[in-house]
Parts: sequence; structure tokens; C-alpha cells
Amino acid sequence: MLAPMKMRTTAGSTKITLTIPACLTDEIAAGIQQVVEQAQKKYDESIDDDKLYTIEEVFGEITPGDCMRGLRAREDLTQKQLAEKLGVRPHHISEMENGRRTISVQMAKKIESIFGIGYKVFL
Repeated sequence: MLAPMKMRTTAGSTKITLTIPACLTDEIAAGIQQVVEQAQKKYDESIDDDKLYTIEEVFGEITPGDCMRGLRAREDLTQKQLAEKLGVRPHHISEMENGRRTISVQMAKKIESIFGIGYKVFL
């Protein structure tokens, strides 16, 4: 009779322990080996080291808020610190970064003066 499997995952690998009848050991081991080989083959086929990917394929659409968040992180600023520099409330920064508030031309120009990036990136 088959016992429930025990699984333990650490460092990107999983150890699976099965308790099976001794008379089925070779058959089950062969079956598991075939499954592992098929999985590895499919994984290897899905990787194409020579293919170049666009930034959109890797990260999806990059929004003005994403640019703002990235620049803020690069400068090691919190939303509150950036809000103080821009003269707005901190939740406005959050809303702009998450696409819930549009960035006006006037605000984009203020952001440009802080980060030194062309204001049109934020529109």
C-alpha cells in the first residue's frame, strides 16, 4: 500500500519521500526517472539563450509611475521625502506611482528638476 508523500523544499529543490512496496521499487523508480527527464526536457526547450527580449516582454508596460518609483529608489528617497521636495502630500506620490493619479505637465517639470530626467518621461 502506498503511504502519503512527505515533501520538504529548501534552496530551490524539493525532497520527496515515498513509502512503497519493495516489489514495486524498480518500476516506480523508472517511472519517476521518466517524469523527471520529460520535465527537464520541456524546461530546457523553453530556454533560448540566443533570443533577445524587449523590455516590455520582460517587465510589461512601463508607466510614468514606474519611472518615478525607480528614480525615487535610485536616489534613496521615501515617498514622504519626495512629496516634501515636490510640495505635495505623500499619498499623491503613491497615487502617481500606482497610476491612480495622472502626472500633470507642471508636476512632471518639478520631478524633472529633482531627478534631472526629461519631463516628458512622466507624461
